[in-house]
Amino acid sequence: MTDEIPVGHAPIVAAITPDGRHVYVTNFGSSSVSVIDTTTRSVIATIGVTSGPWGVAVAPDGLRAYVACFGSDTVAVIDTTTNRVAASVPWLDKPLGLTVSPDGSRLYVASQGGNRVDVISTATNTLITSVPVGTGPRNVAVTPDGTQLYVTEEGANAVAVIDTAALTVIVTIPGFVFPRGVAPSPDGQRVYVTEYGGNRLDVIDTATHTVVHTVTGLSIPFGVAVSHDGLLAYVACNGDDSVSTIDLVRNEIIDTVPGFHAPSWLVVTPDDLDVYVVNNGNETVRVLPAPPGAYPDVGPLSGGTAVNIIGEGLGDTTAVRFGCQPAASFTVLNDQEVLAVSPRLDTDVEIEATLGQVTTRTVGRFYYLPDSVLAGISPTSGPLSGGGILTVTGRGLITTTSVRFGTVAVTPSSVLDDKVTVTVPPTHTAGPVPVTVVTRSNSYGHSTFTYVGPPGITSVTPSSGSTAGGDPVLIVGTELASTQSVTIGGVAAAFGIISNTRIAAITPPAAAPGPANVTVTTAGGTTTAPGAFVYA
Repeated sequence: MTDEIPVGHAPIVAAITPDGRHVYVTNFGSSSVSVIDTTTRSVIATIGVTSGPWGVAVAPDGLRAYVACFGSDTVAVIDTTTNRVAASVPWLDKPLGLTVSPDGSRLYVASQGGNRVDVISTATNTLITSVPVGTGPRNVAVTPDGTQLYVTEEGANAVAVIDTAALTVIVTIPGFVFPRGVAPSPDGQRVYVTEYGGNRLDVIDTATHTVVHTVTGLSIPFGVAVSHDGLLAYVACNGDDSVSTIDLVRNEIIDTVPGFHAPSWLVVTPDDLDVYVVNNGNETVRVLPAPPGAYPDVGPLSGGTAVNIIGEGLGDTTAVRFGCQPAASFTVLNDQEVLAVSPRLDTDVEIEATLGQVTTRTVGRFYYLPDSVLAGISPTSGPLSGGGILTVTGRGLITTTSVRFGTVAVTPSSVLDDKVTVTVPPTHTAGPVPVTVVTRSNSYGHSTFTYVGPPGITSVTPSSGSTAGGDPVLIVGTELASTQSVTIGGVAAAFGIISNTRIAAITPPAAAPGPANVTVTTAGGTTTAPGAFVYA
């Protein structure tokens, strides 16, 4: 079976159907789309579209493929059952990248000529609205939950984030150099962006909208694709005609395959065993097998880690061993893939597979890590707006990959074996949430962080007293349980927390008679009651 498939003139972008049976490739130079059968690895149809097809995306149900036609300012809608153009959506402006929402109801298109993202209803094939963005939008990617759209802006050297409910830009992330490809992780915690001018891959945390990791050493990277298990990313590098494989746990390049021809785009099959790479330079699509090895390659001493073993000729595997111990269990999925569960061990080991009755070979390596322990967090509370720095202390934390606040995962800003720091994400609801530290040993530690709403003052009783100070007052309000300080007339007052609605304070001395502001600062913010206490 061939691993290089001829397509049309100047191919650019590819998309794969959810069942993995077909790959759609846009041919910019010949105004067509090639349809590849992944079983035979051959082109089974060539679909004519209007001029300059660029981006292509397949609907989640696999029934439609959408093609951005740069030259005609339209999107072609292809019926994948007949491989014919069923409709055309007009009124775009030099469309390039596009993607379909997870529920299939919307199509998001980067209209580069209009510096906007066009939103199309897939039910009516009509333009709903346009969202203005920065200069030169190129590619778009939507998070798996459908709530955020990431747009690479080559002209602005930035990435815009669109709230898909409000259809407005909620943040623009600067500091890129010609950002081009963009792809989310399967869990939605990360978005990966290639910098065509920066020779690197950036990792964006979707909770904080910040770049938390950078993978360097990529030569003019173009497209990026993430495996469905979220463990690997593949990057097409124009500069040295290669495809690099990146371990997304370590954020390190683990393999670079040369011999491509101006590779521009790539897609991963649903089983994660093959990568289809568009060669713009020689007008082919090359099939690249996933690198052999064990994924993930780390786990706790207690065992129980599900490990995907990828290689060739594994179909007749009769035994799998982690070092000298047999796997807790294993399942042969196909000739290229075995799923094994790590046993309890106390060191790093080679993984061996016995093929048939006599042949044994090393198929990967697995590293056992000590279980991580979370001892505590500081602070234990904060405002709804988030943004503060939280410190996690414990041991075995060096491989921390994320810290979860309830269901929101955030990438740490600093990781040491005994301490991890992370920016607290915002929330809408006051109250406690579990804080979970996730490490590469697949172990978890738990603590509780309490989100506190902004405080309020409704009364101060009594409302007057001597300039000599020393008068007890009762401050009544809301969200006062986490009070950190009280000032009266700008001077710190001794205080005690009675409840979430009451604080007892002692007035400090005043320099002169007159009204004084009463200010309460809590973990949730600061509130002031102007002139609430009068010094007589």
